Amino acid sequence: MGEATFSEERDALFRTLSALAELADERERRNVLERAQALRDDLARNRFNVVLLGEFKRGKTTFVNALLGAPLLPAAVVPLTSVITLVRWGPQVHARIVFRDGRELEVGADDLPTYVTERENPGNRRGVDHAILTHTSELLADGVSLVDTPGVGSIYQHNSETARRFLPEVDAAVFLTSADPPISASEREFLHEVRAEAARTFFVLNKVDHLSETDRCDALIFTEEALRDALGRDVTVYAVSARDALEAKLAGDTVGLDASGLATFERDFRRFLLEDKGRTILASIGGRTLRLAEGERNAIDVELRTARLSWAQLAEVRERIEGVFQHARTARRDVRALLRNELELLTADLEQDLRFLRAREETHLSAVAEEHLRDPASIRRGSEALNELLRETLRTDLEGWRTEEEEKLQLGFRTVMARFVEEADRVERETVQACGQLLGIELTSTSGPPEVTGRTRFTYAFFEPPTIMESILPDVRRFLPAGTARRLFEKEVRRRIPELVDKHCGRFRWDFRQRLDRSLHDLEAMLDERLESTIESLRAGLARSEQERDRSAASAADAEERARRWRERLDGIVAAVRPAAEGAAEVTA
Repeated sequence: MGEATFSEERDALFRTLSALAELADERERRNVLERAQALRDDLARNRFNVVLLGEFKRGKTTFVNALLGAPLLPAAVVPLTSVITLVRWGPQVHARIVFRDGRELEVGADDLPTYVTERENPGNRRGVDHAILTHTSELLADGVSLVDTPGVGSIYQHNSETARRFLPEVDAAVFLTSADPPISASEREFLHEVRAEAARTFFVLNKVDHLSETDRCDALIFTEEALRDALGRDVTVYAVSARDALEAKLAGDTVGLDASGLATFERDFRRFLLEDKGRTILASIGGRTLRLAEGERNAIDVELRTARLSWAQLAEVRERIEGVFQHARTARRDVRALLRNELELLTADLEQDLRFLRAREETHLSAVAEEHLRDPASIRRGSEALNELLRETLRTDLEGWRTEEEEKLQLGFRTVMARFVEEADRVERETVQACGQLLGIELTSTSGPPEVTGRTRFTYAFFEPPTIMESILPDVRRFLPAGTARRLFEKEVRRRIPELVDKHCGRFRWDFRQRLDRSLHDLEAMLDERLESTIESLRAGLARSEQERDRSAASAADAEERARRWRERLDGIVAAVRPAAEGAAEVTA
């Protein structure tokens, strides 16, 4: 989809939604009017979050400044960013601070460091939720937001948590690493979380201005291989000097900008925004518009079909159709019960995996402690050395297990979700068909995937990596005889290790179950709304037919003719929106 094509198709969909809203207003269909207006507003806003992610000191903030062509966001040689900053389009540079308690504060762009940096807002003691900076960059047109996040892996644990907390909001990601040092093990682990959220991830090797040409090539090859190992596929890595790019833009130096590598990234990034982003938005809103228009067309067909029925015939039809609706709701409850049983099977698998994990970790940690305690020199170093050894062992083991378990549960939930969508579509389709058969007409039911968002998919947890916060062992005086100290250590290890492993297993259990329940609940609510919207449309046709009963023959004829004109207009709306809606299957596949 080229730039002109996307713009034209978006404008066409906007006009179609305006036509649907106008028709709903004429028909006094307040619910349809509000939904059409909401879809039009969504299309106008086009919010699309492009999030800058990576470890601390990879140059994310400088990279954002380079994209904007202005040093707007604060950067430093120490871990600085501590609060998420969203950069959006605006007619002028302006900043707004949003606090956790809901307060908002308008500030100048120069005042941002007071609220978003670790240096001036240590530990986020000011209680800032996020900051919003507006800028006139063309890159931010059509609802694009660049999101600067704190780096993961710094000494400030709350910064890592803040970065991870925003991951469910990611539409696309730019993952920055650098050659000082090259991509780390923790970055590869973080990529598993990013991969689960972002539909598209760009990879940037920053700070290449520090390297010779030979070292730059070596670093690029190493990074590509590391990412291939982590993701299981080939990736494109852009070698960039964000610092040189910013300086080149400020100086109007196009040759320097090309040499910085940013121009190549921007070319591909803009193409993605125009093509992939546009297709996703049009498909999502087009699909919902089509369902809304076809539901309204069904309502008119029901109205036209029942307009000539006698009161007795109409009452009989209404009773039988209400029976169809009741049957649909019963079927929906049955489907929900079956799928919740499947969710319990997922939970049972999780419990089994947790039991295996608990037994494995207790054995492993005990063996590590036993090996450590064989060395008299280790005993003399005291309890802290053993505490640190067991902490790091447990953290590494649990992080590896969590990654595997996340992927397993994601796959299981996708399977459950697919079956639920299929069964919900079947119930809705059969409901519409049954009503059409009762009336002797053909009604339309549009099946298809729901709008799956971060709220309706099983996503990664973003709490801090598993750690043992308290000491495993008490402080044993170093002057105790080695044998006595060893026996004290061994006794305490046998007592504490099962408790600590069980505590972290409990955290995993609670977190996984909460997310499974929440994701399934949100998906159920979305699909229930689809069925209820279908029922409401069919009822609306019967209700309008009843309202026309008390009018004169001439008035009734006028009402029937008006309904036919509305039907023709809806035919045009359905035909206009169908091309965009049919892209939904491709985008969500």
